[in-house]
Amino acid sequence: MLSCDQNMSTKALFILGAGFSRYAGMPLVQQLRECVFDWLKRKRSSDPHVAVHLGPLPNWPEFPDGKFRAGLLRVDPGDNRGFEEWMADLLKAANEYPACVQTYNVLRYACTKLLWEKQVSVTGLPDAYTHFARQVRQSLGVVSFNWDLICERALEDAGVPWGYSAKTAPIPVIKPHGSLNWVNHLQQADSGINCVSPEGVVPIAPESTLAYDRARPFEDPLLEYDWIKLRSITFPGDLEAVDPINGPRAAADQDRLWHETRELIAKADTIVFIGYSLPRYDVLAVDQLHTACRGKSIVACNPSPDVLSEFSRVFSNAAVELILDKFEKSRFA
Repeated sequence: MLSCDQNMSTKALFILGAGFSRYAGMPLVQQLRECVFDWLKRKRSSDPHVAVHLGPLPNWPEFPDGKFRAGLLRVDPGDNRGFEEWMADLLKAANEYPACVQTYNVLRYACTKLLWEKQVSVTGLPDAYTHFARQVRQSLGVVSFNWDLICERALEDAGVPWGYSAKTAPIPVIKPHGSLNWVNHLQQADSGINCVSPEGVVPIAPESTLAYDRARPFEDPLLEYDWIKLRSITFPGDLEAVDPINGPRAAADQDRLWHETRELIAKADTIVFIGYSLPRYDVLAVDQLHTACRGKSIVACNPSPDVLSEFSRVFSNAAVELILDKFEKSRFA
C-alpha cells in the first residue's frame, strides 16, 4: 500500500479523470449535458457559430426545429444518453444522416468554449492540488483524460517542471484525448489546407503535428479566430469512431500519445487512478489500459461504488486497492 507520508514512489504513475478537476470547478462527465445546454441557451442568439443551427431555416423545411435538434433526436430519441455517448453516436450516424455533423460540431464548439470559460475563471487552486503536485514531482508523471488544464496549473503553481511529452520534460503530462490549449493546424495539410502556424506555438513532442503556446499555456490560442477543426480535443470511443475527417497526421499523433502512455505505464510499478471511471463506451482507452496495466499494482480513488466495482472487474487479475473517496478527501490531496 502506498503511504502519503512517504510521498509517491518514483515508480508511480497517475491517471486522471474528470473527478480530479471537479474540486477546481470543472464539470464531471455526467454534468456536461446540462452545462453545455446552459451555455447554448446563453449564447444561442449572440454566437454565430451556433445560432444558425439551433433554429429553423427557410431552405431546410424538413428540420422545423433546426438541424441541431434533428441530429440529437436521431441518436438519442429517448433523451437518456450522456454527452460523450452523444458525440460517439453522432460520428457513427453522420454518413447516413448528415445533420448529425452539424449537431456534433455545435456540441464540440460549445463544450470547448464552456470549458475555457471555466478555466479562465480559475484564479487560484485549492491546497489539495499543491499537495498532489508535490507527489507528482516524485513520480513518473501523469496521464490525463481531461481536456482542462487543472493538472498543468497545479504543477506550474508548485514549480514542478512539466511538459506534454516524456521526451521533452522531466514530468510528462500525456493527454490521449487532447487538450484545450492544443491546436492541430499542421494536420489540416491532409485535407489540402495549409494553415499558418499560430504565433508562439511549438510541437507538444518531437515530430508531433499537435502544438501549444509554451510561453502562455493557460491562454486560448484560438480565442480571436476560432475554427473548430483546429481544436485538438477528441471524444471517447473505439478506433472506428475517431473523427473520420482526420487523416494520417492525426492518426500518427493519436498513436504517439498512446505509445507514450504505454511506455510510462510499462516503467511504473503502481498506477494511481484518480477520478477516472473506466467508461465502457470508451472502448479504446479501456482496452489500452487493461492490456498495459497487466501485472501492475492498481490504486483506484473514486467516490462511486459502481466505478470501483468496474475497476475490480476490468483489472480482475491485478492487485487493486479501492479508495471510496473524492480526490480532495483522499491521501493524494
